[in-house]
Amino acid sequence: MTKIQNYGPQITPPTVRSKAATSSSGVDGDGDRAAEGIAGEAGGDSVKLTGQAQLMQQLEQAAAKAPAVDTARVAQVRQALDDGSYTVDAKSIASKLARMEWDLSQR
Repeated sequence: MTKIQNYGPQITPPTVRSKAATSSSGVDGDGDRAAEGIAGEAGGDSVKLTGQAQLMQQLEQAAAKAPAVDTARVAQVRQALDDGSYTVDAKSIASKLARMEWDLSQR
């Protein structure tokens, strides 16, 4: 069976040069700055979050702290099921499902 050589695009990985390597190779000026940026030398990078991003972060933290299940509500529904007092309003459920479907279709 024949082995297929050089199949697909040939991508050469970028070369990362240190400042010392570029100086010794005779590259100067912008070449040094580009090599420094590629090498990942730490600069004065900073991140500023918008108000919305900060609010989302706060909401995420609050949601993580909230219990996954409202145990009081579960106990209330369980008791209503046990004693037969739990009623289902089919029209209300159908109306809410239809509204949810409509809301989703508008996105």
